Amino acid sequence: MFPADFGYARATSVPHALGLLAEARAAGEEAKFLAGGQSLLPMMKLRLAAPQILIDLAGIDDLKGVKGCDADAATFGALTTYRELERDATVTGRVPALADALAGLADPQVRARGTVGGAVAHGDPAADLPPVLLALNAKLTIASPAGTRQALLDDFLRGVFTTDLAQDEIVTAITVRTSSARGSAYVKFPHPASHLPLAGVAAVVTMENERIARAEVAVTGISARPYRARHTERTLASSDPGPVLLAEAAAQAAEDVAPLSDQHASGPYRVHLAQVLARRAIATAIRRAQNAAAPNGAAQSGTEQP
Repeated sequence: MFPADFGYARATSVPHALGLLAEARAAGEEAKFLAGGQSLLPMMKLRLAAPQILIDLAGIDDLKGVKGCDADAATFGALTTYRELERDATVTGRVPALADALAGLADPQVRARGTVGGAVAHGDPAADLPPVLLALNAKLTIASPAGTRQALLDDFLRGVFTTDLAQDEIVTAITVRTSSARGSAYVKFPHPASHLPLAGVAAVVTMENERIARAEVAVTGISARPYRARHTERTLASSDPGPVLLAEAAAQAAEDVAPLSDQHASGPYRVHLAQVLARRAIATAIRRAQNAAAPNGAAQSGTEQP
């Protein structure tokens, strides 16, 4: 299918992009920002979106690439592509869960064009990167004509394709916690055609004296938005790892959640997938945390597959 007719403008800076948006709105035209286009353009072809003006952000170099990564945090521009992030060994080495998610995200063409900022701004309830960012306590930097603001990703995501992003705002950067993130993992059960997760779970585990001191667990694909599995996190905190604990914690991964149900999978099946994948992701994150803490240890790549 073909999209409806639209105008095109290419921004050279964030203020320029915001100015182009203001001009379009003043003329009574609907405008949308275009990042990698891997979600917006298919929606336009299906006539699910029909903006009159596309404002291309791809020419804004300040929004591209990893801005910094150390033992505490990593910051990357919103226009950083999946492929660029996947190939940054400093970031993926510190955060194996990111490597897991990026390696299995869509296909090579999408990874070459899709952007990190586009992934969070789109608000897809079934996407690979948002749960990993949630488990890493991601914070967004957002620009508007009034200045910049910070927002936690957990507060930013609202529902199906719904976020806290105003019409005159642009996500410019994402910052994630890297401390203790070597003990992290992401596991999903992908749809065979789209590779989107019917369910996916990200886990970040902090170990102290061979006990789980803290855990962050996030789930995608089964509800109206990716979410933190708080019941699971509380069960894991300050506990000794073992099969019984993992089974109990994983069983709570979908508590208090209204599961999605469609032609691809029923709600109960998605819940079951989340529970199975939570156990695998947590077990892998624990193993990686133990390996990273061991003498000459290093985080291991790869996770068990469903």
